[in-house]
Amino acid sequence: MRDLEGTSGLPLRLADDGRVVFGGDLPPVEPAVRTRTEMREVLADADAAGPEQLYYMYRDVGRPQDKARTAPRGLRYDITVIAPGRLGQEWNKTFGHYHPKDPEGQFYPEVYEVISGSAIYLLQRRGADGRIDDVLAVPAGPGDKVFMLPGYGHATINVGDEPLVMANWVAGEFSSEYGDYRERHGAAYYALTGGDAVRWSPNAHYPSVPEARIRAPRCPVDTTGLQAGRPMYLDGVAHPERLDYLVRAARYRGDWAELVG
Repeated sequence: MRDLEGTSGLPLRLADDGRVVFGGDLPPVEPAVRTRTEMREVLADADAAGPEQLYYMYRDVGRPQDKARTAPRGLRYDITVIAPGRLGQEWNKTFGHYHPKDPEGQFYPEVYEVISGSAIYLLQRRGADGRIDDVLAVPAGPGDKVFMLPGYGHATINVGDEPLVMANWVAGEFSSEYGDYRERHGAAYYALTGGDAVRWSPNAHYPSVPEARIRAPRCPVDTTGLQAGRPMYLDGVAHPERLDYLVRAARYRGDWAELVG
């Protein structure tokens, strides 16, 4: 088993089968499982071979005394484990989704942290005409935090040979919107194997896509309330008021673009 407590801030371990083991006083959570059968419609090759269970979603993780601080503020902490491997030539990934708008008219944002493994977060924005007008690819490793910009859809790709374990803080009041990714058979780009680097293949189901911009992860504490080198679970529990922008984004900054470089 792999100990995850140092990077997550919680008594967690990763079992050899890719499942999370909850320890100490942390109540266990049963994961939702995304299968290859469910993912066929967003794959570069719908008939590609690969593992049947692709990733596990553990929603609303936390100690009861910690949730007593964060839940009244509308916050939820999740953990996702994405299995290593390929689906044909494509790296394993999440389905991809957009967020709806909050009651004040701003799209909900989200913030992620890599606990273990290697990720690329692929963000895409719909323009006024419905076409994708911006694509961002953000590589991230253990300890990196990545802000999901309001109005951007996003998918996560495991580009390593080990399980990718990541966490997110998000508003718990909304449901993710998967329709666009389903209708377009995935994100604007497919991440394919290509020697030592990821090969970005445009998704032909989109009428046009801009070139993907590679950006380093940035989550300055004065904007996100999250400190570098400290598990974001601990920051969220200690100061949940600093994450209020996840629930009421319209009351905060209108331009978040610097958070991805």
